[in-house]
Amino acid sequence: MRKVLYSLQLRLIIGFAAILALALGSVSYYVGQAAEREAESMQTRRNEIRRARIERLVSRNYSVEFQWEKIQPALEQAGRVSGRRIVVTNQHGDIVGDSHKGFGVPWRRHDKTIISSPIVVGDQEVGFFALDSENVPGAIPEPPISRLASAVNRYLLWAGLASGVVGVLMVSLVSRRLLSPMQALGHAARRLGGGDLTQRVPATGPTELVDLAGSFNAMAGSLQNAEEQRRNLVADVAHELRTPLSNIQGYLEAVKDGLLEPNEETIDTIYQQAVHLSQLVEDLRLLAQVEGGSLGLNIAPDSLPEVLRRSVEAFRARAEAEGVELSMYTPADFPLVTMDRTRIAQVVANLLENAIRHTPSGGRVEVRLDEAAIAKATVTVSDSGEGIPAQELPHLFERFHRVDPSRARSTGGAGLGLTIAKQLVEAHGGTIHAESALGQGSRFVFELPLGDGGVVKVTAGIP
Repeated sequence: MRKVLYSLQLRLIIGFAAILALALGSVSYYVGQAAEREAESMQTRRNEIRRARIERLVSRNYSVEFQWEKIQPALEQAGRVSGRRIVVTNQHGDIVGDSHKGFGVPWRRHDKTIISSPIVVGDQEVGFFALDSENVPGAIPEPPISRLASAVNRYLLWAGLASGVVGVLMVSLVSRRLLSPMQALGHAARRLGGGDLTQRVPATGPTELVDLAGSFNAMAGSLQNAEEQRRNLVADVAHELRTPLSNIQGYLEAVKDGLLEPNEETIDTIYQQAVHLSQLVEDLRLLAQVEGGSLGLNIAPDSLPEVLRRSVEAFRARAEAEGVELSMYTPADFPLVTMDRTRIAQVVANLLENAIRHTPSGGRVEVRLDEAAIAKATVTVSDSGEGIPAQELPHLFERFHRVDPSRARSTGGAGLGLTIAKQLVEAHGGTIHAESALGQGSRFVFELPLGDGGVVKVTAGIP
């Protein structure tokens, strides 16, 4: 019951009924007042016309020779027709004619003043006549014109009640139709809050409701995607952690059972697995800090060519061991870039790691820094590897995504390097994207703000 009392539909109906009642009341009041004034005006004009007609009647029946001898029959006829008592007096005030003389009712029986009108024949005033405004016995009653105002008010009342009932019914139907999408949206929101992320509502009705339904569906889709990503993240983390942990556990059980000797080779293998596990945990920790906004950056103007040179030298031995040619080009007198030196070096290292891993022996990886005319620094890390399928490009920066899903961590990494690179670049206020084609190598591009408001643009190779 409380839900119905506080429903929007009931409030709309009550509001409409109140507005309708106010409008009808105002119209009834002003129309009633206007009808009463018009009825009074009509009654006044009616009396004036009656008096003028009686005056002409009396004047026509007066003669100088016989004076008032023929007035009585005319007054009786006029009294029967008008339903009013007509009395004529001469100049001395004596009654010379009475339309209702036969009823035996004395004149001035109402104990009130009767307005007399002069009778003028030619230019001479020959007497007076008085008209009683009330019906007299034996006369047919004449309905008052004032009843017109009462009839108008009565008809307005009934019309208002009928209009109110019809209006409330129409508002009820229209409001139910308009509010049904909102009710469906409310039901869907409650089910969504209960954990059913598949809820969607039809985008129908007025523009505002269509926009609201579209926003709700977009929100539900985002929540569903976020939940799927969370579940995938948990599953991927469990999978990635399980591999090195299983390897460590297997080696330790073999040593415990005497199947392996705890020699240097066995200990080194266990150590490598522990390093892999530690690196994965560190990557996850760094990723959580960056995405949560809790990673502190030591931002300061620094030399980007120096960061690139150190990163390339750190990977040169690795590239030579893989048979990959590693080269770099940087212009002289390159301006300083506002950045966290350590984190940008980590971004470049992740990109170089991917480029070398996906470049076959005899291939090349190039790091190039150029200064554009509009104060931008462009660092290109490109490779001559196998390239990336076009359908994989939109997913390169997702967690645990591998272009080749069959690769294990030992051969293909955990799929966190590009995700971390993307988050670190965006933490600097920049952007990153990939460009690649199968058989033509790959490159990546990320942008960073310069100290003077410019942008650093970095391009790197396939993961």
